[in-house]
Amino acid sequence: MSHPIQHAHGIERRLAEQYINTYCRETAYPDPRISGSDVPEALTAETYAAWRSAGLAPFVIGFPLLGARIAGAFSYFSPIGYHRLAGEIWLEQAGRWARLEDAAVLSDLIAASLAASAAATSCVQAGKLRLQGLMRNSIAKVRHFHAIAPQAGRPAYMRSEQGLRFGHIFHVTSKASDGFDEKDLQAYAPELGASFQLHYFAVRSDLLEMRALERKAVPIDPEAMHFAEALLKEGEYRLLPCHPWQARYLLGLDDVAMLIRDGALISLGPLGERAWPTSSVRTVWLPQQNLFFKLALNIRITNFVRNNPDDHVARALDASAALGMLPAHRIRNARFRILLEIGSETLKVPDTELRAACSVIYRQAMTPTEAQETHLVAALLEEPAQGEIPLLALLRQAAGEAIPDADLARRWWRHYLDVTLIPMLELFADYGVSLEAHLQNCLVEFRDGWPSCGYARDMEGTSISRQRFPFPDRLAATSPALYDETQAWHRFQYYVLVNHIGHVAACLARLGLSDERELWDDAGRHLQTCSTGAAPLVQSLLQQSALPAKANMLSSFNQQGETPSWISIPNPLRK
Repeated sequence: MSHPIQHAHGIERRLAEQYINTYCRETAYPDPRISGSDVPEALTAETYAAWRSAGLAPFVIGFPLLGARIAGAFSYFSPIGYHRLAGEIWLEQAGRWARLEDAAVLSDLIAASLAASAAATSCVQAGKLRLQGLMRNSIAKVRHFHAIAPQAGRPAYMRSEQGLRFGHIFHVTSKASDGFDEKDLQAYAPELGASFQLHYFAVRSDLLEMRALERKAVPIDPEAMHFAEALLKEGEYRLLPCHPWQARYLLGLDDVAMLIRDGALISLGPLGERAWPTSSVRTVWLPQQNLFFKLALNIRITNFVRNNPDDHVARALDASAALGMLPAHRIRNARFRILLEIGSETLKVPDTELRAACSVIYRQAMTPTEAQETHLVAALLEEPAQGEIPLLALLRQAAGEAIPDADLARRWWRHYLDVTLIPMLELFADYGVSLEAHLQNCLVEFRDGWPSCGYARDMEGTSISRQRFPFPDRLAATSPALYDETQAWHRFQYYVLVNHIGHVAACLARLGLSDERELWDDAGRHLQTCSTGAAPLVQSLLQQSALPAKANMLSSFNQQGETPSWISIPNPLRK
């Protein structure tokens, strides 16, 4: 069955747009637009004229080593590369042009092009086949998530948190996963509105390794604790929560079976309140406890197996401990709050793989009242296959009885910067804490459509500058949360500016309410309201020619994992 991508709306157009934009950004093809003199002969002047008369920008992208080209038109061209695809796409192979009618054909073309550009080795061929497989896997998942309606009865916050069906706009394997079968997807996929009870193990106390910040122990679900009261009252056992899929995986391991036979581990089954998987799949929200649990899942999602290795846990807890040393109002105030990790648990065993497979990180969450008006930023900005981007509903709400216009969009934008970029930059300038505040790590609470409070979560990605942090002697010198200044600042520029703020600006502009470059100019002026300590960083941002961007496609092709490739993009803040 083919999936035509020539229509202006729909799943396939969005997939094609995602792949074309990513390919152009990562292969130094920043502007593939063409003038009338560059129109391929096989594309008639009539086709080109029709695109132009519709206000579209025709483009051609060549794959010279494959003897292929694709042609189409953009209805919006973005300074950071988030272009909107319009109309049909044409593919030229062996001198013949035809409509491109399946996004998987485009994904295969991209994988083959990357392989053709590299030296001919077995590793390159393996990279091609791997990327090709991951992209096709991602395409299949996106189609599946659109074919099945999400389960009913979700809290308002979860409709946002679980609403991400396409994923990262500059990632060609954004929804690829390996480990869940179709039944598992229905039971556990956030995109399908899943919720479930966690599986609990009773672990003999001497076998449980726990780290808790600012309390003696990590919190325990009251319902689960009541069920296991007889086991817990003598202090011989403690409870360890687990994702139900992961519990099934663990129960199939010989080492776990031995622990169960020895009485060191008891499988208690599903217990406690229902947990709601967030956009990351393995992190769940427990609203009755005001907590998130970052669980281990030994399945691959995008490029990584999503368990919790020791160094990841240490980085998350060390970063949270470091933030806890700062003035309280810098990490929790009326306009900005960091959701800290509060502890972790795993099995006290020498096998690092088993430890990673059992580990759980406990995280602060919003209160149920706060959650009602809180949105996941990534989902807020995701253009659906059909219908309007969720951002537009908020802008209409902010406008009240008026119609959203450029003035409102720019005022809204400045409010948004006040609850995200400004406090994050001041935090780095004053204390050296660089948050990995990309779109899926950030939530924003809205009041009457206006940004009210920004939330940053998942401290595992935090990088702390050794040079700026005021209490370096209170963290281990070898802490994985500590980075050199240049590394921490590099990560800030990508995760906060390029991935997050850049995407918000592009989405506002794609609505036709503002000019993207004017929004960046506004951001530059607004940055100058930061605290005095941030002034040198602000000046650097306004003067440097480029910003870093992670090359997710190339990293996947080269199987780079924890050491991704990076590219540079033009800095839209530059004066």
